[in-house]
Amino acid sequence: MGQRVSANPATASGVRWLLLSLALAAVADLVMDVPSYFGPALPRLQALSATASYQVYAPILSVVVPTGVGLIGFAGVLRIERGRGWTREWKGERARPAFFVAAAAAAFLFGSGLVVELVYGSMETVWNPIRMTVRFVVVLAVGVYLLETAARIDAGSRIGLAKTMLVVGTFAAAVRMLIAIYNGFFASESPVDFVSSQLEPVLSPAAFLFAVVSLFGWFAVYYRILGRLPSARAGGRPQPRLPFSPPLQASPVRPEPASARATSRLPRPARPPGSTRTATGPDLPEGPGR
Repeated sequence: MGQRVSANPATASGVRWLLLSLALAAVADLVMDVPSYFGPALPRLQALSATASYQVYAPILSVVVPTGVGLIGFAGVLRIERGRGWTREWKGERARPAFFVAAAAAAFLFGSGLVVELVYGSMETVWNPIRMTVRFVVVLAVGVYLLETAARIDAGSRIGLAKTMLVVGTFAAAVRMLIAIYNGFFASESPVDFVSSQLEPVLSPAAFLFAVVSLFGWFAVYYRILGRLPSARAGGRPQPRLPFSPPLQASPVRPEPASARATSRLPRPARPPGSTRTATGPDLPEGPGR
């Protein structure tokens, strides 16, 4: 069994918030992207995406849901880091730099997207490649943080699966980024464009499925970690560790009874044959001159 790190309630609470954000992100991707990717194959989904209510609320949900998921995940990360304790030791540290990169990229993604949408209007052709590139940075940084944090909290909890999910999620984000860059800067208007007509209809749904699988995989990793945390299993606060070991208290020595002392004396050596003791008192010397 792998090494297990003792965790405090802050770490367990942060893992719960992180699980909630991963589950919401997976469900949001399924609800919002399935009609666009699989609508032609499923007529009911295509009819749903063509309704007026969907057309009105889909843009709002595309902003509100990722923002809510990001805030919940951010709160979970802060709880985990609070349980870890802040330190200035950066040698060999990859989790916290990845967290800072992901937070900065997500803030830029949200702020710039909101400004572009409100001030400049629709700039999908120019903005989408930038958006997907920043999103790739976010996915990669979050994946590195999740992997390093999982290895730190519980080194024996499906680290192989965590590494696989990092690769799968990064691959999905990279495919989406490359497709957006090609469509934004290199795609031609000709109907015989091989990438737009042949590769994109296959790669886009595949990247979407890989992204959803990655989210559910991370959920499985951290759900296993939550089940192995001592504070989560106990359902309360674990006993704090003392910075020193308490001295062992010796058991009190009971007085030995007189009868036991008498019987525990060593026997005297036997006198050699032929030797007699003429004196009967303890003060009289022995010997022939008596």
